[in-house]
Amino acid sequence: MVPSKQLRKLYAAGYQLTPEAFAELNSAPNITEIIDKILELNPEMAILTITDIKDISTGNYDPNSTINAFSEGKEGASVSDIVSEETIEEKEEEQEIDSKEPVFSSRRETTTTDLQILSSPQIRPLSASAGGFIQYFGNRFDSISHFFRRRRDIGNLVTTEDLQENSVNKKISLIGLVYSKRKNKTGSFSLELEDKSGKVTGMIFQSNPDLLYKAEFILDDSILCFTGDWNGRILFIKDVYWPDIPYNHKPNHSYEDVLALFISDIHVGSKKFAGELFLRAIKFLNGDLESNKYNEVGKKVKYLFVAGDVVEGVGIYPGQANDLNVDNIQLQYLLATEYFEQIRDDVEILIIPGNHDAARAAEPQTPISKDFAPELYKLDNVYMLGSPAYVKAHNVEILMTHGNSIVDINSAIPVIPHETSIPAMVEMLKNRHLVPIYGKRTSIAPEAEDKLVITKIPDILHAGHTHITGDETYKGVTIINSGTFQYQTSYQKSMNINPTTGSTYIVNLQNLQRTNVDFKTFS
Repeated sequence: MVPSKQLRKLYAAGYQLTPEAFAELNSAPNITEIIDKILELNPEMAILTITDIKDISTGNYDPNSTINAFSEGKEGASVSDIVSEETIEEKEEEQEIDSKEPVFSSRRETTTTDLQILSSPQIRPLSASAGGFIQYFGNRFDSISHFFRRRRDIGNLVTTEDLQENSVNKKISLIGLVYSKRKNKTGSFSLELEDKSGKVTGMIFQSNPDLLYKAEFILDDSILCFTGDWNGRILFIKDVYWPDIPYNHKPNHSYEDVLALFISDIHVGSKKFAGELFLRAIKFLNGDLESNKYNEVGKKVKYLFVAGDVVEGVGIYPGQANDLNVDNIQLQYLLATEYFEQIRDDVEILIIPGNHDAARAAEPQTPISKDFAPELYKLDNVYMLGSPAYVKAHNVEILMTHGNSIVDINSAIPVIPHETSIPAMVEMLKNRHLVPIYGKRTSIAPEAEDKLVITKIPDILHAGHTHITGDETYKGVTIINSGTFQYQTSYQKSMNINPTTGSTYIVNLQNLQRTNVDFKTFS
């Protein structure tokens, strides 16, 4: 919705509005009078709520009430309680002191849950160096090679050191990192394959159409197993194996009827943030919709998985400033907290970062910084995790990643449709790696241990990032991409991205049955 000229006066004075306040004020017949009152009273809070608007319009506004509530440390302080940037800094200092001895409300003492955080990246100081990347890729190679060495259908494994020049070696298997892949004019493929001993050249010829199709899915930096004949200079490749998910993989199930809602890419702070749809999702979880049918389902949801991009952030893409409704990322997180704290407190909320969040940009991403989102950390049914995060909820194991590498994978494989993220997520599972390509849009931190290897097969793989919902079951793994709560931005329009706003999935953890829900149709 484009703000009226009167509202622009309010924005020019430095004020922001919650979505509900925006709707209330924009539809008011006496909007000019209300805005003049606001500017005359000159409230000190940065963001005005619907309560502030109603109080000012009726003459019941007390400019000291919110300041007193905040300074006295009352629980439930809202975004509108924040009176200045100085106050934000004071609250952050309080949070750092309190974090040494966390004090939870009675909620975690009275609410029983069956949730385990199996792994989540933590903040560690890193210095990028050639040695660090050598160690990183060495660990990646060892971790993925292990999958092949356990397989009975792969025999006569050799290394590049075993392949002598001018000596013929038939029917061998070589585990190699794909250093480069080139498609020749004839349709054949030339590959440079590397292991810890050295490099060799591999060839896939056009005489084998099935193998040629497989070659389209070979990604740079992926670690695969190649079988074929060594002629003394070149490995003539006869087949390619991915580390992949075993065919006999059987997923875990919950022992009781429990539902989980999967969302991502909320983008609080964007002018295109679909606040009314996000509020509808919250009402669904709380059983507050008009439809009893939906309410009964919502009340059964015990887990809310959030796969990143909680806020819009600042300076993420060219011209983003024009798309911002809130141009301070700390205030964006405060506003997001107001939404999350409305969710009933027996719902476990698990949040990982995305590329718009205040977290390390390189994969694996560290949790959203407490310095930027202290109030979100205070909600005691919220778990702030890194990306990727591996959790176990009611016996079902969920791997959460924002999905930053989906675009890289789509770009590298021309034969897969790019209007969906699901084929790229299948490739993650096939390669047993969440960021198989190095050096593209998705940066990788040179950790000593590669935390992006999918060492443990999940029951559910959850991602976002693309703003397009999708789902599939691949070898027993449920794949979910959970869309967005943001309408199409001008940048997305220029990139031909058509988001599925308000559409996502509920999964029954007892049988892993998934259901698409579209909050645009809920009432």
